[in-house]
Amino acid sequence: MAKRWQKKEARDAAQFSGRVTPRSGGFFSFPGDVKSEEFLIESKFTEKKSFSVSRRLWEKINHEAIKSRRIPILSIELAGNGVELVILDKNDFLSLFKRDGINKKATERN
Repeated sequence: MAKRWQKKEARDAAQFSGRVTPRSGGFFSFPGDVKSEEFLIESKFTEKKSFSVSRRLWEKINHEAIKSRRIPILSIELAGNGVELVILDKNDFLSLFKRDGINKKATERN
């Protein structure tokens, strides 16, 4: 039976139209948990009420994404309350925001 972190990786792969990186934590040459055409995703699952994002963790994800020419994303699931968060660099977010016309879509809903 798959562990909850494995289910999280599989769900992220499906939602970001990517694929799970085999043995992502086992070898430095297999960065990220999930790769899509555009994103390198580090998937995290915790049973705890919080998750700490350190500079070191972000720099690792960012460095691996730069090497693979993808946008780094940290995807976190906090168990127990169904909260899933996505963290990305503000400049990457703004670039995606402008490129995909998210602002226009948001105003159309109101």
